Amino acid sequence: MSEIGRMLKNEKPEHPYVPVSYAGSMFNNFATRFCSGCGYGVIGQIFTRIFEDEHLDPHLYPTVIGIGCYSQMLLLVHYRSQKILALHGRAPALATGIKMANPKTKPIIFSGDGDCLGIGGNHFIHLCRRNLDCVIFIFNNSIYAMTGGQGAPTTLYGAQSTTTPYKMFENRSDGVKLALAAGATYVARTTVAHPRTYMKYFKKALTHKGTSVIEIITPCVTYFGRKNLDSLGAEYTGIKGEKMDQGFKMIDWIKRNTVRINQAKFMTEEELFNKYIIGEFRYQTNRPEYSEEYAKIQEIAMKED
Repeated sequence: MSEIGRMLKNEKPEHPYVPVSYAGSMFNNFATRFCSGCGYGVIGQIFTRIFEDEHLDPHLYPTVIGIGCYSQMLLLVHYRSQKILALHGRAPALATGIKMANPKTKPIIFSGDGDCLGIGGNHFIHLCRRNLDCVIFIFNNSIYAMTGGQGAPTTLYGAQSTTTPYKMFENRSDGVKLALAAGATYVARTTVAHPRTYMKYFKKALTHKGTSVIEIITPCVTYFGRKNLDSLGAEYTGIKGEKMDQGFKMIDWIKRNTVRINQAKFMTEEELFNKYIIGEFRYQTNRPEYSEEYAKIQEIAMKED
């Protein structure tokens, strides 16, 4: 075991993006601190691929990382990306400061469901309201995984966690609905089981001027999967309940419990209960961007005697 994480055997043929990951640039090998079956590895690898393929300027696309298990994605993201670790829930506020200090930048924010919709909910709302030019990813694994598997704002109804040993009885927060209500101009949701869709939305967000919110449903085997059955949220499929104690089981469960936005239009509220609706929910290009509007105010102020 290395101090930086598990060093895994190199793939044959060699994975083309390993050398440009942070750990890969130092050791020419893949390293991770994530649990087996965690979806954050998928997210980190695809981020690095987009960063490399799109030739993103690290000085113009700083990576602002919130607090959660995903904070350890530092090993997987592109070695040239400028990485800033924020306080818990405060990544949107830090990204806002970066953008206002240098309007040429477009911060890319990593935030978990608890980080973004729990402790950082207030900052997230105002980021969307202002329509600051940035990309914010919400990684939704339905649990507070870093701190011991407590029930989170996004935990599905009926699910078990360390703080809901019988069942979660609260209504869950919906990051997409919150982003839409708050005023984000590009809003989408996908899952780690749909990696090409994730890539498509990310590329679109990079060219959009305004707040882009992309929620990604991702598995947590350790604290969510091992405590719950794959029949959770699948009352209408007849699936026999088994523990989701392996990564592939959770991926299958995510696939079965995602509904595309066009399908959802023809489904009842009961049929959509505990499901994840994926797709693009808003793409609005005619709203003013915050830093540009602020610059106009500065210009007016400078002309005052």
